[in-house]
Amino acid sequence: MKLKKILLLMPPAYAVRFRRDINPLPPLSLGYLAAIAEQEGMEVRILDCLMKGWHYEEVVDRNTVRVGLSDADIRSRIAEFKPDLVGVTCPFSRQYQIYHRLFRLVKEIDPAIRVVAGGAHATVCPQEVLEDGHCDYVILGEAEESFAELIRALQRDEAVDAIDGLGWKDGGRLRLNPKNRLIRNLDSIPFPAYHLMELDGYFGLVASHGARHKKRFCPIITSRGCPARCTFCSAHQVWGKMYRTRSVENVIEELRLLKSRYGIEEILFEDDNVTADAKRAKTLFSRLIEERFDFVWDTPNGVGAWSMDEEMIDLMKASGCVKLNFPVESGSPRVLKEIIRKPLDLDKVRRLTTHCDRIGLAHDLFLVIGMPGERLSEMWESVRFAAECGCFSPHISVATPYPGTELYEECMNRHLFSRPFSMDDLFIRSFLVRTTEWNEKDLGRFLFQANWYLKLRGILKNPGRAIRYVKKIVSQPSRLIGVIRHGE
Repeated sequence: MKLKKILLLMPPAYAVRFRRDINPLPPLSLGYLAAIAEQEGMEVRILDCLMKGWHYEEVVDRNTVRVGLSDADIRSRIAEFKPDLVGVTCPFSRQYQIYHRLFRLVKEIDPAIRVVAGGAHATVCPQEVLEDGHCDYVILGEAEESFAELIRALQRDEAVDAIDGLGWKDGGRLRLNPKNRLIRNLDSIPFPAYHLMELDGYFGLVASHGARHKKRFCPIITSRGCPARCTFCSAHQVWGKMYRTRSVENVIEELRLLKSRYGIEEILFEDDNVTADAKRAKTLFSRLIEERFDFVWDTPNGVGAWSMDEEMIDLMKASGCVKLNFPVESGSPRVLKEIIRKPLDLDKVRRLTTHCDRIGLAHDLFLVIGMPGERLSEMWESVRFAAECGCFSPHISVATPYPGTELYEECMNRHLFSRPFSMDDLFIRSFLVRTTEWNEKDLGRFLFQANWYLKLRGILKNPGRAIRYVKKIVSQPSRLIGVIRHGE
């Protein structure tokens, strides 16, 4: 059967019932694949089931809801379009049940439709995904070139066994090619198919990877990979171990498109680390100033302090940056060096945050607690470090052993799970790890005390914080649950 129509799906998602911990964003990954498919002559649609059904919930249990289009709505949209191939992005392992539900739903509509899975979960758990009888193919990691090759092979009814990073079924046997090739020239990839994303549908939604400052916003990715090798992170499984960048001119061209055609006012640099190449980063921010885009922008995934200096921060603010997120992970030098293995000078972070305060640029810290080998006293070092940096509401994650990470392998090998492992428990408050020095209850107690310690330190430094904090809780009553449970 020749391919003519391709549908790319962003699935619905499970969320905490009283406090949504998911973020609907224009799906850049699907946008890139849609652009590739259009180059191959396909008629393409993108269906973001999460965004389209953001105001629809189905109760799963007393703590969980499913957010997004219902199965009936998804089924009717697929049946109406009549695609020959459906691609399902599988970004989060916690959502694995929904992915398999979608595979089955597609095949119930028409068994002849080819189903392709991709994304981070499909990359780190390809066997689990491909064992599903309703899934035909899996593409590992960076998918653009492999997806184009798969389209051509299916069009010509040719073998797929030479496609890089492809998983498929050969009779009753599962086959999986390793991912060996990375795209060296990122400028060769077409811009995401923004015309298929229905960008207006994302504007004004409550959650969008942090608080938005303008109505019309859009994410962008200017590089792939991260030079760091943090033991809790699986990014290198998806993007490889080589840090690669788009040319500054290529990025500027895409920003011109977003500004002129879609009226975008705010940019989210979703790179794992947009500042890793200091010279390129300074050139990029200087060009933002020269082009007079008048964007506001921030860095939801964080920036690498090791490559930054005061000059760069000045350029960032002048070019529209409204907030910097520093993924420090720990305030303990020992934990950083021996456990997380992140190359970071904490004194430099102090200097950079001090400079942010000096020029009036908001900043935040990302912390991870509960790594095997970390002591409770070292977790308190992290909390005190945040306070020293003037950050009184850091984003504190409890170490979560995601498949594909060194942390996961260590927990498996040393039997450090607090209960039988389940992908349903892969979220940052699942308390999946315990050691001989602390358990999940100790971590919960620490988190509660740490959050209140930071709040009180912040109020002592600036009494106005107390008034703003109370107003925030009054305006968002659901936050009371976080306050009661964790002091958040």
